[in-house]
Amino acid sequence: MCCLAASSIGLCTNAIGMFYTPVSKSLHVLKGTFAMHATLSTLITALTSLKMSKLIRKYNYKKILLIGVLLSSVSTWMMSYSRSVYLFYILGILRGIGVGIGGMVPITVIITNWFDEKHGLATSLALSFSGLAGAIFSPLLSSWIISYGWQMTYRLMASCILILVLPVLIVPWKINPQEEGMLPYGYQEKKDTIKIQNKKVNLITISFICMCIFTLLHTSITGISQHLSGIALSIHLSATSGAILMSLTMIGNISTKLLIGFLSDLLNPIKAVIIMILANCFSLGLLFLGVIHQEIMLLYIGSFMFGSIYSVGAVGIPMLTRYFFGNENYARTYSFIGFLTNVGSASSLTLIGYLYDFTQSYQIVFIIALCFHLINLILLVIICLRYNGVGDK
Repeated sequence: MCCLAASSIGLCTNAIGMFYTPVSKSLHVLKGTFAMHATLSTLITALTSLKMSKLIRKYNYKKILLIGVLLSSVSTWMMSYSRSVYLFYILGILRGIGVGIGGMVPITVIITNWFDEKHGLATSLALSFSGLAGAIFSPLLSSWIISYGWQMTYRLMASCILILVLPVLIVPWKINPQEEGMLPYGYQEKKDTIKIQNKKVNLITISFICMCIFTLLHTSITGISQHLSGIALSIHLSATSGAILMSLTMIGNISTKLLIGFLSDLLNPIKAVIIMILANCFSLGLLFLGVIHQEIMLLYIGSFMFGSIYSVGAVGIPMLTRYFFGNENYARTYSFIGFLTNVGSASSLTLIGYLYDFTQSYQIVFIIALCFHLINLILLVIICLRYNGVGDK
């Protein structure tokens, strides 16, 4: 799952921002217009993810995953030959299908199947590799673009996508531990006390609707990281500085994903998520001031702390889903919430690009993000009140 997260989320999602400026300039289009290919890709990922919980139970997941990997790597390779933004849109859609097959929903469903105890740590550890891949490949892709051009860099990226998934395809493993004659980690210690929720959750409840809005707003902020290289260039910093900002965000991504898993097991998922949201609010303030004053150290610190946005999107939201709606309902509820995760990410990629194109400033983006965090803290309070019995669960 670590390798799968590194390939599908780390490379195909977290590192693609390095291409926005060079490719849009080469094609003579606006950044927002080119970023639309990433938006389409993420929307298709969302639609694919919606069906993945059923598909991995019904069919051999490794065979499905092989199709997904080929779609991701081949479509990325073909982007190197594209001279039309519309062809990027088509290839982005194909890559989106591949990412959905190997993305958040199957990874978190499999980890939920295998871990009853230390679920937060296991989830955060696996998904931290998406940040690790982003941290490693962002400067690599930047240097490759400078040295070899964006066309050759797409081919190198496609090769890396395929190589990272090879261990997942080669090593024998099953979706459920019972299929290998084992039980989930921690099950034996908890089996006498655990209460299994067999009743299906009614999705039309205030709690679930609030959780969906929370997910949509939070993940719509994540697109800022893909524009950090553009933010650096907008205040006349070098492309290398932009790559460093993205790498620092991915390092923050790794650190805070591990931290939120630890905090979740130590405290509970709600407190862990609130801590990360507050940390992200602070990072947005630093980025806002860094852009205004063109202060590189503020941007470095802010970028590192901004990585906390991924800890909630990738780890916190799945843990909250499991915490509020139970293990037995996880695959059903997270299929839809995972869909919204990708919708939020998709919308932000293009909207942020156009906000800059039309205002020539990123400050408005930071202000909107802070407003979204405030709304989400209120939504989280509402969900907690209903969960704790003030109203129906």
